[in-house]
Amino acid sequence: MYKRILTAAALAATGLGAATGAMAADVGANTTVGGLVYADVSDINQQQNGTDVAPTGVGFDIKRAYLIVNHTFSDVFSANLTTDAEYISSTSGTGYTNSTTSNSGGVTELFIKLLYLQAHINDAFVVHAGSYNDPWITFVQNLYGYRYIEKTEVERLGFANSADWGLNASGIAGGNGIFNYSVSALNGGGYKNPTRTKDVDFDAAVIVKPLTWLNFGAGFYNGHLGEITETTADYASNTATRFDLTAAVVTNQFRVGGEYYNAKNYKTASPTTGVLSGPGGVVVATNATTKDPTGTVVSDDADGYSAWASYYFLKRWSVFGRYDDSKLSKDYDPNLKDQYLNFGVSYEPIPTLDLALVYKHEKVTDGSVTIAGADGNASYTIGGTGVAGTGIKTSGQFNEVGVYTQYSF
Repeated sequence: MYKRILTAAALAATGLGAATGAMAADVGANTTVGGLVYADVSDINQQQNGTDVAPTGVGFDIKRAYLIVNHTFSDVFSANLTTDAEYISSTSGTGYTNSTTSNSGGVTELFIKLLYLQAHINDAFVVHAGSYNDPWITFVQNLYGYRYIEKTEVERLGFANSADWGLNASGIAGGNGIFNYSVSALNGGGYKNPTRTKDVDFDAAVIVKPLTWLNFGAGFYNGHLGEITETTADYASNTATRFDLTAAVVTNQFRVGGEYYNAKNYKTASPTTGVLSGPGGVVVATNATTKDPTGTVVSDDADGYSAWASYYFLKRWSVFGRYDDSKLSKDYDPNLKDQYLNFGVSYEPIPTLDLALVYKHEKVTDGSVTIAGADGNASYTIGGTGVAGTGIKTSGQFNEVGVYTQYSF
């Protein structure tokens, strides 16, 4: 049971970078094909200042649909291609990155999540070139174990990309894998945006396991989030930084853990409306002739924590819960907060299928926040726009009850 859950969590956390033989078809010539799907059917009620707003109602979502191809060239070299899909509701093409093409309505967009060449020199030094998993999110999702229920806090609030284009080195060293690290040099715009940047961003994470069941980790990010290109190189800018900490106990029967983050210059909230947007303070447009900035580069801080626990009370049954609390604009809108919780019970009828009855609640005060991943449209906004000059800002809350599932093949 535990090995199955751990495997599923690892696949989810790594974006399905390595499908196992039990979950993938061998199509010959050292190539396997597999997949993982996250889906749910649920009843959502979202309110803004006590009034129902979209998305409210009962519906079915395919959150993620990964198709994974792995190919082994030799004992050292291998490659991975992982595709993903999401529904885009735009009717004007604005839902596409770097695209102005119109469409006749909502469409399902297929895109590359992972695409990398791997060189496994030894367990302590593995190199990946291409689009690869984010170091920090990968570690924390493995510890959390319930990615199909919800993304971890840093990712769902938009303070990290789950994968990006660049060069990564990672490995496991020491007795019983006591030291685990992952370091990347990245474009910074995320896996959907492979645009060439002026300078690379740096992302790193380490996990130390003094005991087989005890985990301590730290992470660091530094860069311009893909915003500094040759075109914008002379623009005024700030540097985005993020510091992360985690600690977790993981055994065959239960998990208890949490993470803390501090993110600077990722996003900025309007002091008059409370709307959080980003990237914050990274690039300000300049005058085309004088190259002087046309606005002021702003700096804003956010921090928060997440705590979770789960317990297997029977062989195939577990209960789980999680609580997140974030202050999203400590400099411009100190009262802008996001509070999130979920809890439920999960059941594994067969080794490649998990089902969970879940309740979720989220509350945003003093503004609005766009959250990654509530439904098939990939994001949703809680709260609303305040009234400039009046000091009045809106709040909102989100409630959901449903059945969540992940299945692999």
